[in-house]
Amino acid sequence: MNATTTTWQRDALAVAALARESAASGTERRVLLLRLSALPEELRREHHLRLLREALYPLLRPTRARLFELPSGDMVAVAPPPGEHLDIVAATVRRLLSDDSPVTEELRLPGQAAALLDVVAASLGLSMAPAPALAAAPAGRPPSVQDVLTAETAVARADLEVHLRSQAVCIVADGAEGPEPLHQHHELALDTLAGLLLPDADLRAAPALRRRLRARAERRLLALWSRPEELRAFTPRSVALLPATVLEEEFQRLDRLLQARARASFTVCFRLRDVLADAPGFTIARRLLDMRGYPIALDGIGAEEWPILPPGLFGLPGLRLRFGPALLTMGPPARAALDALLPADRAQVTLAGCDSPAAIGWAWERGITRVQGRLIEQRLSAGG
Repeated sequence: MNATTTTWQRDALAVAALARESAASGTERRVLLLRLSALPEELRREHHLRLLREALYPLLRPTRARLFELPSGDMVAVAPPPGEHLDIVAATVRRLLSDDSPVTEELRLPGQAAALLDVVAASLGLSMAPAPALAAAPAGRPPSVQDVLTAETAVARADLEVHLRSQAVCIVADGAEGPEPLHQHHELALDTLAGLLLPDADLRAAPALRRRLRARAERRLLALWSRPEELRAFTPRSVALLPATVLEEEFQRLDRLLQARARASFTVCFRLRDVLADAPGFTIARRLLDMRGYPIALDGIGAEEWPILPPGLFGLPGLRLRFGPALLTMGPPARAALDALLPADRAQVTLAGCDSPAAIGWAWERGITRVQGRLIEQRLSAGG
C-alpha cells in the first residue's frame, strides 16, 4: 500500500468522524462534495487533478475549511457556517471543468450526516445500508428436557467448527498502512446449531434449557481444541464462555495441555448476563484464570449494558465493546460516563462490530485501536 492510499483512507475516516460528531453534538457545518469520480476519464488523469488541487488549496488555506481526499477520487471540503468561501470554491471548480459538469454538491450537517457517511462508505467500496433483517422464524413449541438431552448427545459427536463464527481482532492505528492482526475471536452460532438439532422447538422459550445446550456445545468445542493436531498449531484466540464451563473437565484438560505462552494468548471472555446469572461461578472462574495466566475480558458491552456496569468491571482487565448506532448519538454526559468506565490502558479495549468508517472513527476518538468487524475483514481480504 502506498502513502497516497493510506492518506485517502485516513481522510475517509476523518470525514466519517466529523459527520458522526456533528450528528451527536448538533454542530452545524457546510460540506462541499466534489464528485470528481463522475468526470469523464480524460479529465480524471493525475495531472488534471493536480492542477485542480493547486487551484483549490490557495482558496481554502486562509479559511477554517478543511479539504479531504477520498479513495474514490472525490474531494470533500468542510467549513463552519457561513462558509461563503465554499461558494467560491464551487464556482472555481465549475469554471475549471465546465459550467454544466454536475460535480459539485452541497450538504448541510448535522441534517445530512447520513448522506455524507454514505459517500464515505461508497468511496471505500462498502455499503452503509444495514444488512437486510432476517425474517422472524415462526415460534416453535418449547423444547422438552428430552429434546435437549437428545441434542446434547448429538453435540457431543458434532464437528462444531462449521458452527464457529470467527473474525480477526486487529490493531488499526491512524496513519498505519493496514490492519495488524492480533488474534481470532470465535463465537458459537448456537441458534443455527439449535435450529438443526431441534427444528420444531424454540429454545428461546426455555432459557434454562438453552443455557444447558450452550454449555454442552462449549465443552465440545474445548475438547476439539484439545486434540493433538490443534495443539500443535494453537493460534492466539478469544472466545466467550459460561463461567461454569471454565470449571468443567474439558477446560481443565485443555489448560493442562497448553504451554504458558499459549495460555497467555488465549483470552477468555464473559458476557454480562452470564456474570450476573452465576456470580459465585464467575468469581471462582476468574480467580482460576488469573492464577493460570489467561487474559480475561468482559464481552459484548453495548450502549444498553454499559450504564449498569460497576466501576472496575468486576475486576476484569479487558473489555470488548459492541459498536452500534446508539453510541453515535450519545450526548456529552453519557459519553463522559462511558469514557470514565473504559480501562485506562486502551490496549485492553476492543471495539467489535466495526462495519463502517464511523465505527473506527469513534474508536480512535477514545484512543481505541483494537477493532473487529466486517470492514476490517474486507481490508484484510484486499491486502490492507
